[in-house]
Amino acid sequence: MNPKNVLSVPCATQIGVEQYLSLRFNKAFKLMGAAHIEKDKLYKDYIKLNHSINTPEFIEEIKYLVQQRNVDILLPSHDEVLYILKNVPELENLIPGSSKETINICRFKSKTYQKLSNHPYLSPRVPAYQLISKGFLKPDKGQGSRGSLKIEDTYLHCEYLPGEEFTIDCFSNNKGEVIHVNPRLRKIIINGISETTSIVKNPIFEKIASHISEVLKFKGSWFFQLKRDKNDFLKFLEIAPRIGGGSNINRLNGVNLTLSDLYQHEEFNISLFSQNLVTEVNRKNPKYNLKFDTIFVDYDDTFTYIEDVLNSLNKEVIVITRSKVKVNTPYKTIYVKDSQTKSEIINSLNKPNSVFIDDSFKERKDVFLNCYIPSITPEETNYLT
Repeated sequence: MNPKNVLSVPCATQIGVEQYLSLRFNKAFKLMGAAHIEKDKLYKDYIKLNHSINTPEFIEEIKYLVQQRNVDILLPSHDEVLYILKNVPELENLIPGSSKETINICRFKSKTYQKLSNHPYLSPRVPAYQLISKGFLKPDKGQGSRGSLKIEDTYLHCEYLPGEEFTIDCFSNNKGEVIHVNPRLRKIIINGISETTSIVKNPIFEKIASHISEVLKFKGSWFFQLKRDKNDFLKFLEIAPRIGGGSNINRLNGVNLTLSDLYQHEEFNISLFSQNLVTEVNRKNPKYNLKFDTIFVDYDDTFTYIEDVLNSLNKEVIVITRSKVKVNTPYKTIYVKDSQTKSEIINSLNKPNSVFIDDSFKERKDVFLNCYIPSITPEETNYLT
């Protein structure tokens, strides 16, 4: 099939970076980016935006780009942009994931907390809060205008939660079933994004995710954040219908949330499984800590993207392909017959300290489940260094 045109907007956010890293080698989607900076170092097909996101002209600019560039899928990479564009009738159906109704609730913490408060299991986890409308705050004890503050927007006055903070990455299929839950401790946080994050194991997170799904009816990627109160009880911070800024740990473990959003939007049935290859990741310097001597690599739509990285790794490389014609590589090449699986070939060679790289989910799943070796996409090859 012809590749679908995908526009990330604004692509210069951390979410936009993760979208790029998730899709950069995928043949099914042609990726474009738009933002307000002069140029972008990642997106080769880049468009500079001229209008601020909070103006009517911004919506018209995006509508024009969608028409001019034949955009099939729109990927908002900013909460406010997602909220704005999902409420534009001409653009609503181009955006993967949850419904407009769910997005409109999640954009406001007060609406989110109110919804959760109506659920018997979730309501104790809603922090105590009070809605503060626009007005003027001044100290109870004081004089003159010292310590006073003019409130230009609506705020929530919430209880202070001093304990550990967690993000739980989730994915729901088109039936609303939660098929992926990945809880992670936010160890180092800068500007609201986890710089270092580590996976935690506790069934309570899956149970909470299941109950949230009953209330908010998510589809595709979403996450929620919890923080421990003074009594060590987990309470909500926020819930969002998108991937998290530090969610690349899922991709390194074999769960590409952005790509899954796109395929589900195209009405494919999504299957996800984590290979548990990494338990902690630094967002700016993610890497695998794998011991391997041999790399098995698919040729079609894989080898040419990563050949330079393979050359730099100084490992044995074996190309394994279903091509019916001879392929040109400097490495040993094995041609798989239609009646064979790649896992059969790999097992026959008896090289247990190996890694398998292939763009096909079906092939990766087969090799991982039958050869018990890490099976990653071309996008993750850089993290082997």
